[in-house]
Amino acid sequence: MTRLLTLLLLAVVASLSAQDLYNVRIGTFQDVRAEDFAELRELGFVYGVPMDGQLTDVYIGNYSTEERAAEVTDNLQGRGFRNAAPFALPVAGTESDTYIQIALRGRGRGFDWPELERAGNLFVEATDGVAKVVVGPYDDASAANGALADIRASGYADAFTRSIREGSLIPVRLFETGIKKPLIPIDLSRSPDRSTPSGEIAAPAPPPPTPSAPDSTAAATTEETTMVETVAADIQPVPTTLPSLPEIDVATKRHSAAELQRVLKEKGFYEGSIDGYYGPGTQQAFETAWSELEELKNYRLLAGMEPAAAASTSPTAWPEMRVLSAIAADMSAGMANLDREGELAKERTELFAADGKLSAAASSEARSWETTVWNNLNDWATEDPLHARLLSALRVAYYQSQARLEAMYQQRGMSPMEARDLSTAALRNVLVADLDRFM
Repeated sequence: MTRLLTLLLLAVVASLSAQDLYNVRIGTFQDVRAEDFAELRELGFVYGVPMDGQLTDVYIGNYSTEERAAEVTDNLQGRGFRNAAPFALPVAGTESDTYIQIALRGRGRGFDWPELERAGNLFVEATDGVAKVVVGPYDDASAANGALADIRASGYADAFTRSIREGSLIPVRLFETGIKKPLIPIDLSRSPDRSTPSGEIAAPAPPPPTPSAPDSTAAATTEETTMVETVAADIQPVPTTLPSLPEIDVATKRHSAAELQRVLKEKGFYEGSIDGYYGPGTQQAFETAWSELEELKNYRLLAGMEPAAAASTSPTAWPEMRVLSAIAADMSAGMANLDREGELAKERTELFAADGKLSAAASSEARSWETTVWNNLNDWATEDPLHARLLSALRVAYYQSQARLEAMYQQRGMSPMEARDLSTAALRNVLVADLDRFM
């Protein structure tokens, strides 16, 4: 009787370990890591599957029942992840391999990945909020037991061997750890001759003379070489000097400065009060964010791909305006409305050159656009962490640009309120095509 009960128990355990699992696909995101979803750890283990173009399919799981996966899906959708959907993982039909378990964490707790990676090739077995880290696979139990002593000696005293079905394991990648693998070194042993002075274009050496070739070949070669040298001499460096920027005075209380202070404070760059005065503290906080906020750094590089614009005297060449345009273009997701491109360009020239206040109707239209677009952008930012990060960068660039534009208009004799309306209209003109999807 005891033997029969034991066999029944083993059969139940085997059936549970072989049953299918369920996970939830949160969505597809660009340039993200697991830490961006730290608030979701209470629901399960967040992991990513790399796609093309720095895209990652992000999942959370795994769950032993379809009902639990459905509950998590509802929770995620309630948090703004509208594309969240449950999926079944066929585990029962997959083969088992031998692994060594080295760590276990309950729901909501993270892992010290740099420490764990010392043990070997990592996988996670995650079920209903409990995540177990294993290394392997090993060819058989004997090979695993042979490695077990070394792993225990390296600090994992409680490590033990296990047989696990492949279908239940999650490979640990860059998304989860944030640790980049070493790049494969490039063989530089065949690098070209570097005797040519830096910055010069060496003319190609003429081919060796062919006995049967007529004398005209040498003349043609000389002519070709001269042409290459002439072209090289005509190449001039692209101007990189930025236009002079209007100085933002510290005596004017500005809505733009207050909003800039607000976002800088949210991101940890500003410690002063939100008073609307663009003083030294605000300027320093902006400059620090400009150089350290990751999203701004990325878009500075993107905006810097067009150095010729720096020679322009238009406000669109200002660094903050160029970054603002780059962010907005990215957020358009290919849905920019270019129907009025020519009309907007003409209007932009007039707005930047304006030396008088806007009409009441134009001021009202600009303010209405600003209110609507920010309300919709704030809703969009709740959908996933990447949106929120992009919006923070957009806010910094927008309100810095607005403060600078206001200063430009005030230098032409306009009141702070008139300058604000004109700057809002100018920003609307610059951004309206790219942000059309948010209206």
